[in-house]
Amino acid sequence: SKIGEDQLFYFSQRGISPEDAISMMISGFCKDVFNQLPMEFAVEADRLLSLKLEGSVG
Repeated sequence: SKIGEDQLFYFSQRGISPEDAISMMISGFCKDVFNQLPMEFAVEADRLLSLKLEGSVG
């Protein structure tokens, strides 16, 4: 699903930029999936996601 205006509004009211909010929501969603992977794959997947999101959101 798409990230809603109300979700971004919620984060903005707490002083979080839209870019950081989107990154946090994507990371949170992916962590649920990564937790199902073997540890070595989960660590690498998390690292790759962080690299991909860095500077690309927004």
